[in-house]
Amino acid sequence: MSGTSELPVAALIPDVIARLPGSRMVLEAPPGAGKSTALPLALVQADAWQDQKIIMLQPRRLAAISIANFLASQLGEQVGATVGYHIRGDQKVSKTTRLIVVTEGIFTQYIQQDPELQGVGLVIFDEFHERNLASDLGLAMLQEALPLRPDLAVLIMSATIPAAVIAQWLGDASVLKSEGRQYPVTLHHRPPPAGSSWLQQLPAVIREAWRAAQFGVLVFLPGQREIRRTAEQLGELPDTDVFILHGQVPVKQQQGILSPAIGGRKRVVLSTNIAETSLTIPGIDVVVDSGRERRAQFYPQHGVTRLLTRRISRASATQRMGRAGRLQSGSCYRLWNESDEHGLADYNPAELDTADLAGFLLECRRWGSEPEQLRFLTAPNSAHLQAAENLLQLLGACTAQGQLTAIGQQLTNFGTEPRLARVLVWASEQPPAVRAQVALLVAQLEDRQPVSGTFPLPAERLSGLTRDCYRQWLRALQADNREQTKAASEVSAQALLWGYPDRVGRRRGNSDRYLLAYGGGAEIHPEDALPRRDWLLVLDVSFGEHHADAIIRTALELAESDLDHPALAVTSDTEVSWSGPQQRLESARVRRLGAIVLDRQVQSAAITDQQRLAALVAKVREQGLQQLSWDASVSQWLARVRLLRSAQPEGRADTLPDFTDEALLESLHEWAAPYWTAIKTLKELQQWQPLPALKSRLTYQQQQLLEQQCPTHWQAPGGREHRINYLESKPSVAVKLQEVFGEPVSPLICFNQVTLTLDLLSPAGRLLQRTSDLASFWKNAYQQVKKEMKGRYPKHPWPDDPIQAQATHKTKRQLQ
Repeated sequence: MSGTSELPVAALIPDVIARLPGSRMVLEAPPGAGKSTALPLALVQADAWQDQKIIMLQPRRLAAISIANFLASQLGEQVGATVGYHIRGDQKVSKTTRLIVVTEGIFTQYIQQDPELQGVGLVIFDEFHERNLASDLGLAMLQEALPLRPDLAVLIMSATIPAAVIAQWLGDASVLKSEGRQYPVTLHHRPPPAGSSWLQQLPAVIREAWRAAQFGVLVFLPGQREIRRTAEQLGELPDTDVFILHGQVPVKQQQGILSPAIGGRKRVVLSTNIAETSLTIPGIDVVVDSGRERRAQFYPQHGVTRLLTRRISRASATQRMGRAGRLQSGSCYRLWNESDEHGLADYNPAELDTADLAGFLLECRRWGSEPEQLRFLTAPNSAHLQAAENLLQLLGACTAQGQLTAIGQQLTNFGTEPRLARVLVWASEQPPAVRAQVALLVAQLEDRQPVSGTFPLPAERLSGLTRDCYRQWLRALQADNREQTKAASEVSAQALLWGYPDRVGRRRGNSDRYLLAYGGGAEIHPEDALPRRDWLLVLDVSFGEHHADAIIRTALELAESDLDHPALAVTSDTEVSWSGPQQRLESARVRRLGAIVLDRQVQSAAITDQQRLAALVAKVREQGLQQLSWDASVSQWLARVRLLRSAQPEGRADTLPDFTDEALLESLHEWAAPYWTAIKTLKELQQWQPLPALKSRLTYQQQQLLEQQCPTHWQAPGGREHRINYLESKPSVAVKLQEVFGEPVSPLICFNQVTLTLDLLSPAGRLLQRTSDLASFWKNAYQQVKKEMKGRYPKHPWPDDPIQAQATHKTKRQLQ
C-alpha cells in the first residue's frame, strides 16, 4: 500500500470510516485523488466490514479488471483472493473475496436476484458522474431496497457532479469533499489553423506533445476510425511504442496497455473516452485532447441507436486533463481555442435521456416497479420509454397492461438488449448445432460487426472482441462451435425474425428504397454492395444528411416464404378506400405486415351506407375541414358563433356547442354524416355545402341569440346596413364617414362586450381612419380629416360638430 497515504483522499479516510457504516455518503473527489484505489483498500481493512462484502461499481470492464488487479497487488495477493472482479462473461472471486469490483450491469443482476443483498455491508458507486443507465437504475433499485437493509452503507463517488446536488436528491446523505488532483497540469491550446480540421492538425500536436513528454502521451479521440487514421499519419516515433485502446480491443490486450513501459521507451496511447476515468495508464505525463467523443443517441422513430461524434463537456475536459497529472506534473494540449470552452456543456447528458430504454424498462418491471415509481436524479426520456413499451409488447415480453410475461422473464436471463435476448430465448430451445449458429449471429450484432456489407461473417473472420462474445454465447447456450454443421446464414432469418419482426423491408419497385414493417423508410446506399432483393431484414441503419430515409448498413436477404414466420403478425382485413377519377369507394381484402401491404384483392360486394359514411368521416378527419366547400360564408358564420360562445355569461342554460376545428372534426358523425347519405364520391363531398349542417347544431333559441348578439350587419345612423367582418381579430365594419355623423361612441355587440372597429371611408370609398374609439376620433382626428377632405369633396357635408350633424350618404344638393 505504499504511496496511498500521499493521495489527497487519504486525509478523509478516517472520517469516511467513522461516519459511513449504516449511512449514505457522497464523496466529491477530482481525478487523481485516490478515491478508486486508496479509499477502497482502507474500507476493506476497516473493522466495520470485516464480516461483510463490499461491492464497488465501475462503468467499464477494463476499469473493473484493472482496479481489482491493482488493489490485489497492493495487498500482495492475486486477484480473486481478498479483492476480485465480476464482469459479464468473466469473474475472479472466491470464498475469501470481500471486495468485488463489478460493472454496473452486473450489480443490477445482483440486486434483482437478492434485493436485500445478504452478506453485503457497503455498496460503492464509483464514477457516478458518468450517469450510465445501469448505474442510475442500480441506485434507484437500491433506494427501494434500503428499508429492508437499514444497516447497508452506500457511498456515491463523483469527480465532477457537485456532491451537494446528489446528497440533496438522496435526502439523507452526508457530504465529503477531497482536494484536487495530485500533481499540476499545464494547459496548452492548439486550435487548427484556418482551412484545416482538428483531425489534420492532430499528428503535429501529438509530435509536439511527444517531444515535451518525459514518459508518454495519452491521446483522446472520438472513435476507431479516427484512431486508425491518426496511427497511420503519425508514422514511426523513435524508441516509442504506440498503443490503441477502445472498447472493441479484447480485454487481455487492453490490460497489456496498463503494464509499465519496458526499457525506458516512451509510449503513445491512442484512446477513446474509455481512458477518461478510473484507469491509470502507466508512463503518461502528457495528454492530447481532441475535444470530441462518440456518444450513443437513440432514435425512437426508427428504434435504433447510433454513435454520434459530439463535443465533450467541460467535466470531461477536466477529467481528460487530469490523466496527465496522475503520477507527476504534466501537460495537456487541447485542439481548440480557449474561448471555445465557454460553449461546452457543463456535464454529459444522462443516458436516461439519450439511450434505448427497452432493456431498462424490462429490468424495472422485473424488479416490480414502473420507471415513474422509482427515484432517478433525472427523469427517463418519455419518448424513449414509449418506444421501449412498444418493442417489449412486440417481442411478447410484456402485456398491454405492462405486466412481464414468461418470455419477458426469460429475456432477463441473458443480460443483453431485448431484441437479441429474444433471439437467444428461441435458440435455447433448439438443437445444439442451431444454438452454436445463433451464438455467432448474436455476437456479431451485439458488437456491430460487420458495420456494413456481408452478414453474417464466418467465425474465422471475427474481430478479437466479437470472438470473445461468440465464446460467451456458446457457453450461455451450452453449445460448442464444433457442433456448427451448417453455415450461420442458413438459420439467420429463422432466428433473427424473433428479435426484429418490425424490421422486415419490402422493396419499392425497382429502386434502392424499402418500406419497413414499422412504417419507416430505408434505402441502400448507391455505392453499397448489399443485395437488392424484394425482401430484406434490416438489422442496422445509419442516417445521412441528404437522405430522407435511413441508410441500410446491415441486412439479411429474406425469401417470401420467410413471411410465414410465427413472430410476424400478418393481419387480414376488409378495407374500403377511394379509387378512380371520381374517387369512388371500393372494398378490398388486404393482408398486411405492419405498414407493408402484402396483397390486396378487390371485392365485388356492395359498400354499405355505414361503411361509406365511416370512410367519408375518416377522409375528412385525415385531410381537414378545408377540403369541404369552406367558403367565406361558412367562415364568417363560424367566427360569429365562436365569438358568441366565448362571450356568453357564465351559468347560461343554453351554452353553445364547441365549434373549434378540433371539436367539429371529432363530432363529424353527429352533425355532418346525416347530410351525406346521398354522397357517393369524394368529388361530391367537395361540392357539399356545410353551412346548413353547421346551423343545425344550434337550437332555434340559440340561432335567434346569434342574430341578436352577433348580427351579420350593423345599421349606421344614416339608415343603411353594412356587413360586419368577423374574420379579423376584432369584428369590423367599413362605412363612409358621413353615415356615422351623430354617433357619439363606437357601437357595441355581443352582450355589449365587443366594440366594433369602424373603417371610416371617404366619399370615394377610400380608408380615412380605422378606429375602435369613435368618441376619441371626433374629438381629435376628425378636424384634421375634415381639413384635408373638405377641399377634395366639397359636395359632401363636413360639419364642424359631427356629433350634432345628421348622418347621411347623400351630397349637400341631395339633402336640400
